[in-house]
Amino acid sequence: MSVRILSRNEIFTEAPEWREPGRWNYLAMYSSVFGGVVTDPALMVIPLDDRMASRGDGIFEFFDVVNGYVYNLDAHLTRLGRSAEIISLDLPFDMATIKQITLETIAISGAKVCGVRLFASRGLGDFGCDPTVPKKSLFYVIVLKTGLMGLFPPDMVTEGTSAVTAHVPSKPSFYAQVKSCCYLLNALVDLEARRNKAAFGIWYDQEGHLAESATENIAIVSQEKVFKYPRFEHMLKGTGLIRAAELAKELTKSGELNGISQTNISQQEVYDCSEMLMLSSGIVIPIVKYDGRTIGTGKPGPVSRRLSELFQKDRTENREFLTPVPYS
Repeated sequence: MSVRILSRNEIFTEAPEWREPGRWNYLAMYSSVFGGVVTDPALMVIPLDDRMASRGDGIFEFFDVVNGYVYNLDAHLTRLGRSAEIISLDLPFDMATIKQITLETIAISGAKVCGVRLFASRGLGDFGCDPTVPKKSLFYVIVLKTGLMGLFPPDMVTEGTSAVTAHVPSKPSFYAQVKSCCYLLNALVDLEARRNKAAFGIWYDQEGHLAESATENIAIVSQEKVFKYPRFEHMLKGTGLIRAAELAKELTKSGELNGISQTNISQQEVYDCSEMLMLSSGIVIPIVKYDGRTIGTGKPGPVSRRLSELFQKDRTENREFLTPVPYS
């Protein structure tokens, strides 16, 4: 075997074979490295010495565009700013500029229903770890044909899914508050779930209290019809969970719930609950089997169905949480 020296043209040919994985899903990308947007997936690249790639030293957000409107954008931008603050990452632009770049990139893609990922990186470095070496942080936006709804099979939402307790060490409180690009522990939670023939793994903190899954928040409905979700000390402040707690107030008014409580939740309480819900940004996935035990009736319960209905209305009609994309 001899290693070839490749030219620029050989790598960036039209529709190169190496870009086939994912090509269909990538619509547009903004990079502050290059200062603009590309729509050719073969050009959607980042430097290998970007600290986000070499050290996981970066943060991100993921949200949906629904019928030409970004859902809950300000909440995601607020969390991006908070993550940056926690890890002392100076963002390359102010938040108004980040918002403008994001919306314009979506507009260039032309997609009215899609997913969007934002990344902020410490910057280019020398493959070292010292965060003071990069002289300028970087910002990326990627528009994906697949939004959040496309990540989950439809029957998972309508029929429910399975989960197991993960034994991967939980994140320290400080680190759990950051939506970091280093998702190694999260990936190991998912790996443990797959090895146990379950769809999701569930974390508990060091005190044995319910925390979160690899990429979603968890809530339960107790036998007393109280919507309970964990305290935020050892998990990410999920935008979907926070919004779900607000929407659940409608169910207390109607008598479908007797209360809402953010509290410590033991594993036994989870086993005994009437409903177990996995929550993302506008999506409710019922967990009907957990650690081999049937949750509730073994079918999606009334609260999961009603919250799904409320989220659907929120995602499509609530102008307070919908930011229009400036398509030309």
